Amino acid sequence: MAHENLPGRKAAAIYCVLCHALPNPSDLDRRTWSEELLPKMRYVTGVAAAPTNGYFRDLPRLVAADYFPKKPLIPPAVFDQIADYYTQAAPERVSSGDPQSIEVGLPLFRPEMAPHRSAPPRTPLVRIDAGQGMILASDATSQSLDFLDGSGRLLGSVPLGNIAVSLAESGRQWYIGAIGHFFPREEPVGQLIRLNRAATPLRPEPILSGLPRVSHVAAGDLNGDGREDLVLCAFGNYLGRLSWLEGRADGGFTERVILPEPGCLRCEIRDFNADGLPDLMVLQAQARESLLLFVNEGGGKFRRQLVYQRPPSWGHSGFELADFNRDGLLDVLITNGDNADFNTSPHKAYHGVRIYLNRGGLTWESAWTAPMHGAYRAVARDFDGDGDLDIAAASFFADYETAPQAGFLYFENLGDQGSRALNFKPRTLRQAVTGRWISLDAGDLDGDGDDDLVLGSLIEMPTPVPDKLKGLWREKGPSVLILRNQTR
Repeated sequence: MAHENLPGRKAAAIYCVLCHALPNPSDLDRRTWSEELLPKMRYVTGVAAAPTNGYFRDLPRLVAADYFPKKPLIPPAVFDQIADYYTQAAPERVSSGDPQSIEVGLPLFRPEMAPHRSAPPRTPLVRIDAGQGMILASDATSQSLDFLDGSGRLLGSVPLGNIAVSLAESGRQWYIGAIGHFFPREEPVGQLIRLNRAATPLRPEPILSGLPRVSHVAAGDLNGDGREDLVLCAFGNYLGRLSWLEGRADGGFTERVILPEPGCLRCEIRDFNADGLPDLMVLQAQARESLLLFVNEGGGKFRRQLVYQRPPSWGHSGFELADFNRDGLLDVLITNGDNADFNTSPHKAYHGVRIYLNRGGLTWESAWTAPMHGAYRAVARDFDGDGDLDIAAASFFADYETAPQAGFLYFENLGDQGSRALNFKPRTLRQAVTGRWISLDAGDLDGDGDDDLVLGSLIEMPTPVPDKLKGLWREKGPSVLILRNQTR
């Protein structure tokens, strides 16, 4: 390549990797590098003083937290070399990949728009309560948790005073992670809220307040004392943290910080090394773009291990665990499609849905990828009852100009009972265009023995959407779409 030997390329390999994986110039287009990303990097590396013109929202909080280096982390002249390398080597346009062949028509599921609807739809959390045959859905406008019956009719609501984005169940308790601000802010108004599901009426009890934006909460006994502990992903923005909350005898929690960094999206608690102690698998975004394992060493101590790291524009958005090749080891299903970092963010060919197979010894290997612009959530279940795992995925940043139906994709597993190959066929349904899907859950909603799907729509986002489609969402689009499985 013409730019292989530029001094900036060598400097980037030395300095940029101190904070994140080394980006390739082709990850972003030239305009984004020169007008958005590199100016921002001048500030966060201390090469230039942070501007006071509103470029950074909540600037006083960042200054108070010593977010900006007092001395440049990169010599200014070297930074200029790095900037020249990326702007010169970057393409005018980023490849969005070849068009994917997607079959429209999905008789396995019958779509039903839930009768209960908020205007405009703003539903960042949906959860199927299979035991009660209910749907739990958060409403970001009313800041409530709504309870819908199996047909999507409103049964009741609990005002939370915050925006619920995560829910962990433990016995009779629901632990709710509330984000505070849906859009990036440093203002610490995130919360952890407890609901005793056996109480009448349901009364939300704030456990922790004044948190960075919370993205996820998980529950489990991490220290073996018989009391429930919690893991809190306080995603934040530029400031955030990952913590475990030690359950106390009085019913309260003591917070213990594991990772004082922003961007932790989700945590799964499992004993990955079979030593009898629950470990933590955590997906991190915000330029770190890493899958992390925190190995439980007992006594409330966790040892950090990097599973993998990707470039800053990777856009991690979520993950879950499943055994795809039926070897008894937990594989990882991941989505990377967050595409709201800049004022204009082109679709990227490297965004999609991915499977990392567990190879033992706490190692995971990339084994399957399906391109999906804006991939945001994915779940793995044997939806068609043929003995292997299929995948349902939702996009929050689909290509609404040319392929709006790809906002929801169903990947049918074509392998048979004896096959270990990862062979999936993408399908969608016509009603996939009725919402902008930010949340997704699977479960047996109607008690007939197969897994149904629910999707939640949040239509307000400052990214390009055709006016006609946006009007459809606003006037008629559901807050919740039910996809009722017809297998049984």
